[in-house]
Amino acid sequence: MNTEINPIQARRLLTLGRDLATAVPSGDILDMLAVGAGIKPMAEMAACYTADGAPAWDAVEPDPDLTREGVADRLDEAGFQWQMTPVETVREDGRQFTWYELLVGADGHSVPEFVERTGQHPAERTQREYGQGLGYPDTAVRWFVEREPDTDSDSVFDVIAASGGYSDNAPMLAASVSYVPAPTEAGARDALADGRELTDALGRLDHVAERSAYAETLLGERIRETLTSNDATDAWRDPLHRAIGRG
Repeated sequence: MNTEINPIQARRLLTLGRDLATAVPSGDILDMLAVGAGIKPMAEMAACYTADGAPAWDAVEPDPDLTREGVADRLDEAGFQWQMTPVETVREDGRQFTWYELLVGADGHSVPEFVERTGQHPAERTQREYGQGLGYPDTAVRWFVEREPDTDSDSVFDVIAASGGYSDNAPMLAASVSYVPAPTEAGARDALADGRELTDALGRLDHVAERSAYAETLLGERIRETLTSNDATDAWRDPLHRAIGRG
């Protein structure tokens, strides 16, 4: 995939990420930046808005910079292929909130092809289809989909700790990826390769955007969260499963 990015596009991506932060969780924004940097084919984001279009991931913004109606133009401006699908509407404290699945891709027709192949609505798709569409390695997809739910497995961090062949920063690289790596030697190798590519790409994105630290800050948050919980059964990192409780 193309990993070259110019300063204008880098600043555009980082600004879009900051403006989406009131509607979308930080880990999902990180995945969007990875797509924009050219190292992921597609990202799946969970976006939350009120009935009148105000972003509401953490709290309803009184004067938001980017409402739901403005998202389309900004995604087009950033060069993304995208689709936004309402998933669930809830009422809380007298307000109506709607969760959306926002698919973004920058690899030609990745989103239209994914939707055509797997269906228009998230409930129509399998975990395997999501994993493959989001560019997760086969080791991670196979392990997550095929393993027995009640089977205790060591995490990829246990595999790394048991081997003397990894560098000191291996756990951080493995914790940076947007999926749960398979707890095997092959899974560890895939996660470390993906983590290294992600770290390098986001560092370049920040550097090209005149030494910003936004993307790397988001990556640091993901690494800290993953290493703190360190539970391979806890998160497939599918934002809709995590946010809406589909799984």
